[in-house]
Amino acid sequence: MKTKASVSPELIRLNIEKLDSQGDGISRDATGKIIFVPGVLPGETVLVRKTTEKKDFSTARLVEIEKPHPERVKPFCPWYERCGGCQIQHASYPFQLKMKSQVLEDAFSRIGRMLPLEGFAPVEASPLESGYRNKISLPVSRSENSGALEIGYFQKRSHRIVTIDRCPVAVPVLNEILKEIRAGIAQAGLLPYEERAKQGLLRHVVLRGGQETGEILIILVVHHSPDPSITKNIISMARRIRKRYPQLVGLALNFNPSAGNVIFGPVTKSLSGRAFFYERLSDMTFKFDATSFAQVNTRQAVRLYQAVANEACPSGGENVLELYAGVGTLTCFLAARSSRVLALEEWGPSVDCLKENVSRNGFSNVRALGGSAEKLDFSAIGPMDSVVVDPPRSGCHPDVLDHIAQLSPRRVIYVSCNPSTLARDVGLLCREEHFHLHKVLPFDLFPQTCHVESIAILDRGSS
Repeated sequence: MKTKASVSPELIRLNIEKLDSQGDGISRDATGKIIFVPGVLPGETVLVRKTTEKKDFSTARLVEIEKPHPERVKPFCPWYERCGGCQIQHASYPFQLKMKSQVLEDAFSRIGRMLPLEGFAPVEASPLESGYRNKISLPVSRSENSGALEIGYFQKRSHRIVTIDRCPVAVPVLNEILKEIRAGIAQAGLLPYEERAKQGLLRHVVLRGGQETGEILIILVVHHSPDPSITKNIISMARRIRKRYPQLVGLALNFNPSAGNVIFGPVTKSLSGRAFFYERLSDMTFKFDATSFAQVNTRQAVRLYQAVANEACPSGGENVLELYAGVGTLTCFLAARSSRVLALEEWGPSVDCLKENVSRNGFSNVRALGGSAEKLDFSAIGPMDSVVVDPPRSGCHPDVLDHIAQLSPRRVIYVSCNPSTLARDVGLLCREEHFHLHKVLPFDLFPQTCHVESIAILDRGSS
């Protein structure tokens, strides 16, 4: 809780109404103007000091909590208030689930302007509240003051790195290996890449692996190819770490020479061991390329995939079109219940894994294609009982939604981690009564954060 501060003309007393999709509290000043305040909970009375003043809204910094919410708790991460990785660690876990439900319902009523016929199911709690993340991506820089190496997360809404020793929501072994990497980077002579000066090499440290298999993969994202001496030092570092942690299956370099915030570049090269790892979901095993997408909460992902497959294939013999298929994790859950699956994925390394994973798990009823959903010839697909989409946070292109409406499947199952784009796209699918929103099933794949994964189930309309 914040320390006390005396009331002054600079301070504003607010009653927090609710949280937005970024985890910030929403309130209004005396004029009715919206103020966003991080670090608060709905129903709290707080004193704040404005930090920015915009035409339509303001932001403020929390100074004092006059009336705390009964579900407010002490965050377990020592970097919580500075690091931008988690947003609602100051709330009890049951209350986090309630807030996520509210954010989801607000998005559908405000953006989608609709509510599901059967309503919103309660958010399904994660099996783990911490220690669940199977992947951490950490930017690297050098301190302007001391010159020390900085590895951590970006502070919220900034490019200032908060240096961390560990991430409490990550799988514990990733934190242990992070300590080894931090020491090894200095020994290897790896200098952080500086965007302005266009000097240095290392941009990100990415650790990921299988929570069930225990396999760990290190990916160092670099701006360009290192000198032979640096390469040799990196390989030596990987060997030293593997001696202590034999579950480390490989260290790879990913090359990203571009400007901007995208972490991975198009080329990955193994320096030691593999550039991929295996993970088990339910009774199936999957290969993940270094840059392939994977749900960060393995055990909760299994529940999510099972629910999607049940909704897409209620009879057990449907024909399914799956867009944004990734490496085929959800594809295989669909294949286990369907007659056939046509799975489409754009990212090349993921397409390779998709084809291998379908074969590895013994499914002969899947046709895997490489390409973007925007360029797919929907007219050549033929009738489909269900369409399953799991797009990135930005959602689906409007053309894709139009093609789905024209395909007119019995059901559309839309999986999303972004309530705003989910509500927007569901609204577009339901226009002219092409589809009706049947129900929404939320799952918490991201405890301690404001994010919520949801499944929207749409039935074909009368038009």
